[in-house]
Amino acid sequence: MSEPRFKNRVKVSERHGSGEWKIERIALAILVVLGLWVAASAFTLAGSGYDGAMDWFASPLNAVLAGLTLVVFFGYISIAWKVIIEDYIHRAGNKALLLGLVNIVCLLATAAGVFFIVRLALGSAPLPAGLGF
Repeated sequence: MSEPRFKNRVKVSERHGSGEWKIERIALAILVVLGLWVAASAFTLAGSGYDGAMDWFASPLNAVLAGLTLVVFFGYISIAWKVIIEDYIHRAGNKALLLGLVNIVCLLATAAGVFFIVRLALGSAPLPAGLGF
């Protein structure tokens, strides 16, 4: 590994973060479009009741777009927190622990969200409060 380069006592970029930056920007652009869709869907669902919501989730297009929104949102959140943690946490052990925790939380939230969207799309009732399957 080569020594870091400095210019005017400031470390020169090693360009390793440009890929994450591009992925963040692409995900954000997708989220803007999906966010508009979510807002429009919320307005159409307002006051429709339980049956209206179940009919909305029964549409394959709505279910796929809702799942895609969740996946892109939590992927974006995961990358954003990774950048924050790498910039401000300097102890290697703490950094690794926090990065792992963020990834696990985002993965579990995505999996749970997609699970419930699929469940609603297939016409299953939501799970009872006791988490019975």
